[in-house]
Amino acid sequence: MFPALLAGVAMVALSSCIPPNVPIAYSGFRMEGAGLLVAMPLCPGETVESAEIVVPRKDKKEGSFETLWSAREPRTAEARGGVFQVNGPDSFATVTKELSGTLPDEFYVDTRQVRDGKEVNGSGYVDLTELDSAELRDDEFITHKDEVMTRTEINAQLPCNKKK
Repeated sequence: MFPALLAGVAMVALSSCIPPNVPIAYSGFRMEGAGLLVAMPLCPGETVESAEIVVPRKDKKEGSFETLWSAREPRTAEARGGVFQVNGPDSFATVTKELSGTLPDEFYVDTRQVRDGKEVNGSGYVDLTELDSAELRDDEFITHKDEVMTRTEINAQLPCNKKK
């Protein structure tokens, strides 16, 4: 549904933390009980401050997205560390926009993060149809590219986490 927008949105959202010509880092996701758990790639010392679910607007205005759900003020160290539940009360203290209806099959999870006192943005693409065939262990997530990764592997995609 959104493949044409994926590369552009990911590059813009991740450009604040990834130099040009570096592969895109993918977020992971999994079902945890009745909720969707997302794992965003982060650099050391970076914390998530807020998250939202967005989709391209139906009127197709370029670069225009509609927010379906948003929250701020992570409740737990895990949520601040980039692993959080979307559309639920467990990970964030304040929901600033409730989801009306069910999660769409495809959407983006955008985050506002803080690193070294500066605000950066992150974006991850979620394709819930990938979960249909995924058998994941407790420490594993799936990406929209149907790759199974651990939390450590998700973070390791970023240049700041590469071993020199």
